[in-house]
Amino acid sequence: MSTYLVTASYTSSAMKGMIENPHNREEAIKALLEKMDIILDRIYFSATGHIFMVISGSDVNVGAMALVVGSTGSVENTSAIEVFSAEEQVEWMKLAGSTTGAYKPANA
Repeated sequence: MSTYLVTASYTSSAMKGMIENPHNREEAIKALLEKMDIILDRIYFSATGHIFMVISGSDVNVGAMALVVGSTGSVENTSAIEVFSAEEQVEWMKLAGSTTGAYKPANA
């Protein structure tokens, strides 16, 4: 299971709908994610219509979620970037240190 930082922006029609029918969008989002076996770690909303989420799930489930949400027309400018912990980054450093010199650059 991977962790992703997901960002999106509500469309103007989605914002109009939220004004006309105020409701908790976190609950609606969480319901979809649970159905898709994705864990919502954190969610934030900006006053300008941006959504920021940290989620955990498989790449297949996250890809499917992006298709489902994108097909509604309620969000745009979506992004799902896989992110890593500090501990995982240390592992990269160790592996890089143990293999430095094994790669011959094209310009050498």
